[in-house]
Amino acid sequence: MSDLLQQAVAAHQEGDLARAERLYREILAKRPDHPDALALLGVVLDAKGDHAHAIELIERAITRDPKSPLFKFYLGNALMGARRVTEAAAVFRQAVTVQPNMAQGWYNLGNALRDANDWPGAIDAFRHALVANPKYAEASNNLALALAQEKQHDEAMRQAEKTVRLASDYGEGWLGLCNIAEQAGQHDRARTAGEQAFRLMPGNHKAWFGYGVALSRLQRFEDSVAAYKRALAIEPNRADIWDNLGQSYQALNRLEEAEDAYRKSVDAAAQTITNEAVREVAEEEYGNRHWHLALVELLRGKLKEGFARYRARFKDVGGLKRPVYPSPLWRGENLNDKTILITDEQGFGDTLMFCRYLPLLKKQGARVIFAVHPALAPLFQDWSGADEIVVHGQRISYFDYHAATFDLPHRLGTTFETIPNNVPYLPLLEPDDATRLESGGKPKVGVVWGGSPLHKNDANRSVPLELFAKLFDAIDAQFFSLNRDLKPGDSALLPRLSVIDLAPRLKTFADAARFMRQLDLVITCDTASAHLAGGLGVPVWTLLPFAPDWRWMLKRDDSPWYPTMKLFRQPRIGDWESVVAQVKNALTSRTKPSH
Repeated sequence: MSDLLQQAVAAHQEGDLARAERLYREILAKRPDHPDALALLGVVLDAKGDHAHAIELIERAITRDPKSPLFKFYLGNALMGARRVTEAAAVFRQAVTVQPNMAQGWYNLGNALRDANDWPGAIDAFRHALVANPKYAEASNNLALALAQEKQHDEAMRQAEKTVRLASDYGEGWLGLCNIAEQAGQHDRARTAGEQAFRLMPGNHKAWFGYGVALSRLQRFEDSVAAYKRALAIEPNRADIWDNLGQSYQALNRLEEAEDAYRKSVDAAAQTITNEAVREVAEEEYGNRHWHLALVELLRGKLKEGFARYRARFKDVGGLKRPVYPSPLWRGENLNDKTILITDEQGFGDTLMFCRYLPLLKKQGARVIFAVHPALAPLFQDWSGADEIVVHGQRISYFDYHAATFDLPHRLGTTFETIPNNVPYLPLLEPDDATRLESGGKPKVGVVWGGSPLHKNDANRSVPLELFAKLFDAIDAQFFSLNRDLKPGDSALLPRLSVIDLAPRLKTFADAARFMRQLDLVITCDTASAHLAGGLGVPVWTLLPFAPDWRWMLKRDDSPWYPTMKLFRQPRIGDWESVVAQVKNALTSRTKPSH
């Protein structure tokens, strides 16, 4: 019997599972309770995907030899194959309790706990695996990834670097380092690690994907396009890779290719909507992969399609949820003699831009309640565009329907030709003693060079103050800073510039509106200030990054949303020098006497 078992084990180790299975069964035909044959036949069946029978056989082996840590290890593996991860973790723990130096047992326990979303437990198990075997590169890699999952980025980076030192030819280790470095904001290290990952694993789509993400973070979009294409050539059904490819194309302003990639992302995610061009699509039909497609449609001026698809934002935008109210969501029903609650959402600029639609609801006979962020409430307090202003969290009287500001362009059928762009549509507040401006007869120019650092695109949209300051000597004007969010170094530089800082007097958007009404011109990057000035009908010059937000579209120096706005665009990614030079020339030309 021992000779037969040795032959079976040898066949098993050589990968000849069919022969191994036949020999194990031959042993069991003679000795049905042979624990090793039961357990090892279970291992063979587990490898073949027959997890249920594998579990049954290994459990029978354990009843014959309940103290065997190896049998518990086999059972844990079979339970993992059956996706019974909680039971697998319990069995692996039994195995390592009996045999604490079983490195692979601790490693598999860590994987089971990871799959059960017990990340602290997984970290502890991977640490034990490394105590048992300090050169266990796979355990080191998984420990690094688990630490990153728990936002322990510094320790995760140290562990990932240790992994590739342990095994410099371990491709998964380099891929782990690539992903962890990207999460930690060390994008160049992510790039170099990604290069090693795809060199060691050229057929691994995840290696090319991770490398592409690192290149995107470094704004090397031409290169990231190539990397994503390599990934998709290997695995063409990954929706997230198609989406990232679309984002890289969009960053290059290659919008037709971006739209095509986003549509392929929708298809890969099985979120394709049939006959959407000829019927009203319900909001529930949109999946998360429609979000970026909506943005590029809007950027291309396809407003009808884009605003309809924009309803996918509740499936993808982090933290954005549609409020739940007793009254139904407005889907275009007759509003005559009805009360509708309109809630703002996303940023202040979005609210300032889309509140233009509320007077249109009043024209339909609706009573309009407008719920806004407290910082906006003083601006809208006596606004004729709504019947009642409330702030978030305030008790609201009865209403028949509700909707968000971003729902209104779709529900009111906005196309490029029907944008409601009569200005001013925002309240015209009279300056008071606290907001009155004096300039000694010089033109008054308001400036905003930077937005909130919390904005995910702030690094691209904000202009360095030392560069923006070149405008202050372009003309003989009094410049006023409306900039509230200062970047590192701004506080030291600002007092030395020929500009009056209004930030200490800016408490709410009502204060900003009172200041802006007195200005001859506002020059701003893409922040809420652009929308406030535009909605007040104040002349405003908006400075845009190379790949702008959807609402500014491409290849135009005006905005269909704001008749008094002029757009200045980066000709290349990151080129604010050229933009400031354009604005400086425009300022000089603006003040030249006409002949």
